Amino acid sequence: MKVIILGGFLGSGKTSVLLQLSQFLVSRSPKEEGTTPVVIVENEIGGVGVDNLLLENQGLTVKNLFAGCACCTSSAQLEDTVSFLKKECNPHWIIIEATGLAYPDKIKHTVESAFGVETGIITIVDATRWFRLIAAMEPFVSGQLENARGVLVNKIDCVDEACIDAVIESLKTYNPTIPCHPISAITKLTDVFWVTLLGSLLKRP
Repeated sequence: MKVIILGGFLGSGKTSVLLQLSQFLVSRSPKEEGTTPVVIVENEIGGVGVDNLLLENQGLTVKNLFAGCACCTSSAQLEDTVSFLKKECNPHWIIIEATGLAYPDKIKHTVESAFGVETGIITIVDATRWFRLIAAMEPFVSGQLENARGVLVNKIDCVDEACIDAVIESLKTYNPTIPCHPISAITKLTDVFWVTLLGSLLKRP
């Protein structure tokens, strides 16, 4: 079992990326009896899940984590959820889609401490709103980038090349070595892209 944490603010495009990533992992996972290729944990602050309906309609296994942020008030519930999924589903991959209010690094610490599994963070950034976000809440934004192994700069179809370059340059001030990948999640990302991203995300893609 390996774990991927998707971080990013509300509206950054996490669910669109999640769908594509899940489909790629399902296609590459071995078909073994008693196992599930991919299980998705949706961390919702409120009491009603919305994105899970879309994901389930795509044939994906989804578990909701309600009532709090997985990096703080719901960390114990997160441990219980992952433990349950590990026992009942025996997944090859668990993808945790963190609420936009979460610190992904804290979720990573919770999962690795409890289960000793490989865990990688992908942070998704909205290129159209990046500079407004850092102007309004820079400490929180920098926390979402802490220990991320890759950043997807999304919605490049909505901005020009100069803006993309400026966003990447700004991201590098928080983490100079972090790989930044400009994408548009409304178009299909190639298998080569996912192989490259996962290769930098975990020790063994």
